[in-house]
This record gives sequence, structure tokens and C-alpha cells, in this order.
Amino acid sequence: MDPWEPDPFDRRRKFARREVHLHARLRLGESEHEAIIENICPGGAFFRVEVPEDADDLVASIELPQGRGLHVHAKVRWRRQEPAGIGVEFASFFADTWEAFSRSF
Repeated sequence: MDPWEPDPFDRRRKFARREVHLHARLRLGESEHEAIIENICPGGAFFRVEVPEDADDLVASIELPQGRGLHVHAKVRWRRQEPAGIGVEFASFFADTWEAFSRSF
């Protein structure tokens, strides 16, 4: 099965997630937070990070392998308490940017 194709057993997700360990910096209004991305797909990602409860919009700067980086606007869709983290849906993620990301691995 292609890892980027939808998982036939997970009806909620449009894309399969890829397990990663990427550093990111999240900007929420005037504050910035360091985060680790645990998994990612063209539609969203999971960030290990503690953010304010009222946070819903963010801009993520993601450090890719080989010194590359990308920026994406995202919406918080769910939260996990322990260990702390947020699941986000990418609001603006361009296909050519995703292609560059895919080639990084």
C-alpha cells in the first residue's frame, strides 16, 4: 500500500500519516512555541507542544532534512493532554511545497 494513500481502515483521514521527528516553531498571535512533529500528511500533522487552550490558528515553520524548511498556516482541530500536543489541519499547503517535502525523505 502506498503510504500516502488513505488508510482503508481509518475512515476519518483523507491521507495516511507518515511517522517523523521534525522540529518546528509555532507562532500563535504574538507568542512562539518550540514543537516536535510526530506525524504528518498533506492534510495535517500532530505537534508535541503545550499551547494556550484558546489557541486555534497558527503558523508553523517546519525544519526539513537537508536544511530545508517550510511555512504553513494551520487550524487546531484537537488536543491531547498527556503527553501534551495538538492535531492540526493545514489551511494553506501548496502542492509544490508538499512535493518538496515528500522528496526530503
